[in-house]
Amino acid sequence: MSPRVSLIIVSGLSGSGKTIALKTFEDLDYYCSDNLPIALLPQFVRSVLGNQPAEAPARIAIGIDARAGNTPEQLLAWRREAVDNGLDVQLLFFEADRDTLLSRYADTRRRHPLSQLGLSLPEAIEHERQLTLPLREHADAVIDTTGMNVHQLRRKLITEFALAAHGKVSLLFESFAYKRGVPTEADFVFD
Repeated sequence: MSPRVSLIIVSGLSGSGKTIALKTFEDLDYYCSDNLPIALLPQFVRSVLGNQPAEAPARIAIGIDARAGNTPEQLLAWRREAVDNGLDVQLLFFEADRDTLLSRYADTRRRHPLSQLGLSLPEAIEHERQLTLPLREHADAVIDTTGMNVHQLRRKLITEFALAAHGKVSLLFESFAYKRGVPTEADFVFD
C-alpha cells in the first residue's frame, strides 16, 4: 500500500454527527463508506486501493459504529497493522452530551442502533458510550458536537481537513444578522 493514502476512521456515539462527517468528507473528495463491519475493513481497503495505485483514491473515510459485533480492540489492532503497512490512519471520535443526543433522537424520531437489545434510549446511549470508550481514548481527535448544528459541524470539518486534503487555504464567507448574534466561530467580522 502506498504511503500517500490517507484513511480517516469516523467513529463515536450514534447521533453525534458521524454521518454528516462522512458526507462532508465525501464533498472533500474522500472515498467514503458507512457502517462497515470491522471484520470487512482490511478487505475493503485492499479492494479500494486495488492493483492500480495510480487509479486508487488518495483519501478514504470509513464510518464504524458499535453494531454488528464490532469491538474497539479489533479496530485498534487493524489500525496498528495498517499504519505498519504505510497507510496514514487517523481515528476521529464524535461525541455529544446525553441531553443533546436525547434531543436529536427526539427530533428525528429514529431508533438508537442499540435499542434492539431491549434498552431504553438513555440506557442505549450510556451502553454505547461504555462500548466505545477505548476508541475515544485512542482517537487522534475527539470532536464534541454538543451545541453544534449541521452547518457548524460541516464548517469545522471543512476548515480542519480541506487544507490537508487539497493543500490550499480555505476561506468561508458567511452572511449574518446582528439580531441573531455574531457567529461564534468567526475569526473576522466586517460590517
